Amino acid sequence: MIAASILFTLPKETNWAELRQKAAYRAESFYQHMPGLLTKAFVLNEQTGEYGGLYVWETREALDTFINSDTFKSSRSNFGEPVIKIFDVISYIEQGKLVK
Repeated sequence: MIAASILFTLPKETNWAELRQKAAYRAESFYQHMPGLLTKAFVLNEQTGEYGGLYVWETREALDTFINSDTFKSSRSNFGEPVIKIFDVISYIEQGKLVK
């Protein structure tokens, strides 16, 4: 498994309520059935202007496919260039249970 944090820095004048609505729409419309995506948490820190996602993917290939997808390209065109950090998952707990 591979984890990634992908964070955009948005301007202070961003309409945060509208952004929350867009995130809910994107979660249902684009991410709910994305191949190889195990989990995604949409995250927001209004004080720093950071918005993005914390992801866990089945494989690095699934993550790479996402990074090259139209869905991610639309995020970049809407929010600019993100900071992307990628990690190997060395242990994973889901709903209180260890996943092997």
